[in-house]
Amino acid sequence: MVKTHSKKLLFSIILNILVIAAFSQVQARVTGVCSNCHTMHNSQGGSPMAQELSSGPWEWTDDTTPNPSLLIYSCVGCHTKVGSSTTIDNDVPIVFNTQSPTNPLAGGNFYYVINGGDNRGHNVVGIKALDGTLGITPPGGTIMSEQLTCAGQNGCHGDRGVSDQLGAIKNAHHTNDTGGITGESVGLSYRFLSGIEGVEDDDYEQETDADKNYYKGADNSDTDATTISYLCNNCHGDFHDRVKISDESTAATPWLRHPTDYLLPEDGEYGSYDPTATYENKAPVAWTDLSSRNRSTAVVMCLSCHRAHGSPYYKMIRWDNKANMSGCVVCHTSKD
Repeated sequence: MVKTHSKKLLFSIILNILVIAAFSQVQARVTGVCSNCHTMHNSQGGSPMAQELSSGPWEWTDDTTPNPSLLIYSCVGCHTKVGSSTTIDNDVPIVFNTQSPTNPLAGGNFYYVINGGDNRGHNVVGIKALDGTLGITPPGGTIMSEQLTCAGQNGCHGDRGVSDQLGAIKNAHHTNDTGGITGESVGLSYRFLSGIEGVEDDDYEQETDADKNYYKGADNSDTDATTISYLCNNCHGDFHDRVKISDESTAATPWLRHPTDYLLPEDGEYGSYDPTATYENKAPVAWTDLSSRNRSTAVVMCLSCHRAHGSPYYKMIRWDNKANMSGCVVCHTSKD
């Protein structure tokens, strides 16, 4: 009887593990029928299947020209919600809502660029025309060859050595990442940001009090190509350069520009901020060691202050820094 019971218990445990593993694998990549994203011939009943997003007003129109990779939508199209404030739609993260977004995701929302002005976010092809002030020259960087795109050599996501957006993220949506975000390929990189490491929140921080993203940082480095700030450095290089952010070659205080990829001091005015105890979405940190996050490995990063896509505030800041210091004093606690 004991042996039989033990066998049943062992079988039950193994079965549960297999179920969990199978579920995790399914959830790690795009799921559902192929026709949710693809069209075989861009034709159904004599009408096109591909859809194009047009502005003024924002609406979907039939696109008679087939899209590469047999896709129904473009990058922007897939992650856009017209006439809605929903920011996750059938597990798809929405980064552009044509109505004021409810619970914007970690990267913010391009809605604010349309409705708040160029200084509220990135001007991405398919959403907003060129920045009226900056054109195609990013702050702290050099002029780009073309306007910013979602992916590729003029974008943030995918292989930045590939000019075509879809070519730059090829196979990424179908990559099994249950083994972790290692940065070894686009599909195994944090949010398809090639080479960048991190831990991805499954709801993209839609519910920040429940769980969150964990970003990779470095200790006093502008050459670690696995950090989220290094990714920003591709366009905004002056803001991540060890020499240019300090008046000393060692990149130590006094600062000329706000430091990034630099350990958050554990004493002085910073000593009262412990991100391992109290998560502050208003001023998150990165970590030098993603596997064992502790106060001594907390790092200041670009996203400590900014949203990646857009925010309601000037220069994509996470808080209204023209009205108050609420975000600054999260780290600079003694200045509250």
